[in-house]
Amino acid sequence: MGAPERRLVLGFRVASLVAFLLLWEWAARARISFNFPGPWATVLALWDLGRSGGLLGATGTSALSLALGFGAAVVVGVPFGLVMGVVRPIGRVARIYCDLLIALPTAALIPLVILTFGINVVSSAAIVFVFSAPFVTMNAYGGVRDVRPRLVEMARSFNVSPIRLFTLIVLPSALPMILTGLRYGLSRAFVGLIIAELLLSPFGLGRLIMISRSMFEHDRMFAAVLWTVLLAVGALALVGRLETRLMRWRA
Repeated sequence: MGAPERRLVLGFRVASLVAFLLLWEWAARARISFNFPGPWATVLALWDLGRSGGLLGATGTSALSLALGFGAAVVVGVPFGLVMGVVRPIGRVARIYCDLLIALPTAALIPLVILTFGINVVSSAAIVFVFSAPFVTMNAYGGVRDVRPRLVEMARSFNVSPIRLFTLIVLPSALPMILTGLRYGLSRAFVGLIIAELLLSPFGLGRLIMISRSMFEHDRMFAAVLWTVLLAVGALALVGRLETRLMRWRA
């Protein structure tokens, strides 16, 4: 991407952000709802939450649940997806269950997770895992299945060992889909995290949102939601940077 294109993309991003803030301010001034704070009130509430220390503690608890759940999804999902793609009988069987988990209303599993693990950080991490693991697994599986057959046939014609075939051809070819799965799985992990904490509600950012709503402190509630969105955007940006760095060889 050249310099003019970068400036054009940056201009569109800034313009869209300004338009969103103006629309938000108009909605607050038009009194669509009495509990709809404006952007400046939300920023001030976010500053107060950060200065009081409550936001930092809630963020640390939620980050721990997210790291445990999404980390387990990556550690389990990526290798299992690769195995599904390489060993076709396993892939045919396991794909059915992954498709069921994707189609299933995952929030309905939350009571079962609570009964199994109780109400703690582990249960929140388990819900994050259930939300994100199927997408990580299926993208890794799809990456292996999309490897060009000609490359595999050429390697076999040169008597390349199965291990070298996997490490030199299959894995690099599947890497773009794997990284895409990590990015999409991370977005799903944030959804699962907030749903879990809103329903469990004794800890984390979900608890902060619930307490603010029950106390009719809607500016603080919007501030907690805004902070969650900023965390998600930052995490996805980091994964995007990692994807760009790892896929530099494709250029």
